Amino acid sequence: MKRLIFILSAVSLLSGCKNTTENETSLKQIKVEDLNNKESYTNNANNKFFIKLNTIYGENGLEDYSKGSEEVFGEIVKQLNGSDGSEYYLLKLDKILEYTEREKKIPLKTSYLIIGGRTVEQPLRKGANKTLVNVAIVKDETVLTDELLDFSKAIFAGYGEATEVTK
Repeated sequence: MKRLIFILSAVSLLSGCKNTTENETSLKQIKVEDLNNKESYTNNANNKFFIKLNTIYGENGLEDYSKGSEEVFGEIVKQLNGSDGSEYYLLKLDKILEYTEREKKIPLKTSYLIIGGRTVEQPLRKGANKTLVNVAIVKDETVLTDELLDFSKAIFAGYGEATEVTK
């Protein structure tokens, strides 16, 4: 089964297929870069959306790195190309997140998280309602301009539930 999934993924990648839904709700990245903000925005205002991210009770999540972060808000600003073929998104937070890495205990700050659907069956999309997501804290903001997501520039923080909210 894993071999079949790998082969299908490789064929999709090589043929240039993209994952879209009937309503064209997936994000489409364009090459509009604001060098001051280091962000690439989606090409259509209808594709932008805001997320409320909650920590799941009993699971590892942001709360393990940043006290008081059971619920954070932000805007999806960029789709990231993962080396593993998964869809990831850059979430610009409404407020700066103060956190500590477990080993270092030095207080750090970030304005960005990386989130992605936890399962293939339930990807993160516009209209999300308690969609299970993987959450990573961006520790190196050069990830904002990278062509391919480098996982070493983020800290896997655990899991969360993403719900679209109106601004």
